[in-house]
Amino acid sequence: MKVQIIRALAISLLALAGTNLSLPGNAQSNTPPDSTSGNAQSDAHPDTGRIRVNVSPEEAYIWVDDKATSHRSSTLKLPVGPHKIMVYNYGYKPERFDVNVVAGEHSDITANLKPAGEPVSGPWGRIQIERVRGNALVFLNGTTPEFFVGHVDEMNNHIYGDQALIVPVGKQQVHVLENKTEKEIWAGTVEVKENQRLIIYATYPPNEQLVYKNWPEGANLSHLKRFEAGTASATIAVAPVKSKLAVDHPDVKCNEPVKVSWDSTDAAHTIIKANDAPLAYAVAGAVEQRPLQTTKYEFHAAGPGGIVNSEATVNVDNTVKASLSPTNSEQRYVKVGDKVQEQGSTELKWTASNADSVEIDPVGTVTGADGTTPAIQVTPEKNSPGPIDETHTYKITATNICGGSATNVATVHLTGSIEPEPQVVAAAEPPPELPETASPLPLLGLTGLLFLGTAGLLKRRRMK
Repeated sequence: MKVQIIRALAISLLALAGTNLSLPGNAQSNTPPDSTSGNAQSDAHPDTGRIRVNVSPEEAYIWVDDKATSHRSSTLKLPVGPHKIMVYNYGYKPERFDVNVVAGEHSDITANLKPAGEPVSGPWGRIQIERVRGNALVFLNGTTPEFFVGHVDEMNNHIYGDQALIVPVGKQQVHVLENKTEKEIWAGTVEVKENQRLIIYATYPPNEQLVYKNWPEGANLSHLKRFEAGTASATIAVAPVKSKLAVDHPDVKCNEPVKVSWDSTDAAHTIIKANDAPLAYAVAGAVEQRPLQTTKYEFHAAGPGGIVNSEATVNVDNTVKASLSPTNSEQRYVKVGDKVQEQGSTELKWTASNADSVEIDPVGTVTGADGTTPAIQVTPEKNSPGPIDETHTYKITATNICGGSATNVATVHLTGSIEPEPQVVAAAEPPPELPETASPLPLLGLTGLLFLGTAGLLKRRRMK
């Protein structure tokens, strides 16, 4: 009770003295030149219209077309045409409004933000920002609205009406941007230590900007709401980012399926990559992959509570193995003239592992991991007469789309001969037989002529 009385007296004294401190709800204006807090209206302009944005909680911040525009409920003077209005407050689900501004007209929208996320627990530390105007914007681990955690005047007091930014232990990237212009005032990576209060003096010399002090209150805290504000007080408890990445098979053959799954909590931006190539952007999910080479999957999850990187590697074996063998490696071939009298045949047994394309020369393409070719008749390469003694070679080539390949050969020994057509000797023909009814007189006449011719020849020889 004594503490409450002292706080009330301090606030009253400050009010009487007219002191202008950077506290939530003070008289300091955070509205940009083209916005008006309250219900005041100005003369209509032919190129603009007015949108009244009512926000809850009252500390919420308004972005128009991705530009920081106004703190608390405000009346915005906007150019005619379509606009995107977003309302953010850490610990609440943001709301988006797509509006069309009509020249000279006034309209109202209301953003009643709903709390989001479970209460936060430690270990944690505290960041306090000093020497900066209270309306400056504070972001952790990014500078888009999803990383916005509040204003300096919500985290710059450790005297009374405590104003605390409580964050997870570890490295945090702090960005302090100027109100409305978003010009960088201070930025850096800091180490948040358990149960310690880190004070950032933004305008001090670099070696004097970071000061650590004990924060024993942190050890006594259990669970905190993500956002809570009161009179001259505010507590922003930022949840840590958590993520995980897994593959169901860390070692696979070429083109075998792999399930890649990931999950994250309290992350504003996520990306999963495969060998540095973007694969997905969802905060959680699973995909089937068929990697063609050893692949490193990386999951990057970033939010106001930190940046977490996870990775998993899938080793791809592109080694191809192939074998080829004949069922009968000795064959005979005999050919006489134009007739093949003997010709054997063989089959080729084959196997191919981790391959998606298999060719056997001269058979052609085969499918599967193993098999036996149809019977192959082995024909000699020579075609001239003589003995045959040849070795015939068959080759298998197996490849995969991962760049692996293998070859193997099988041989068949062919023996035999090629012989010419054998020569056939014709037998002497007997004299024709006379028909039984034929007369012998013509034959006797012929015989007589032969006798007379022969006698005359002998007589001429004696005269010589």
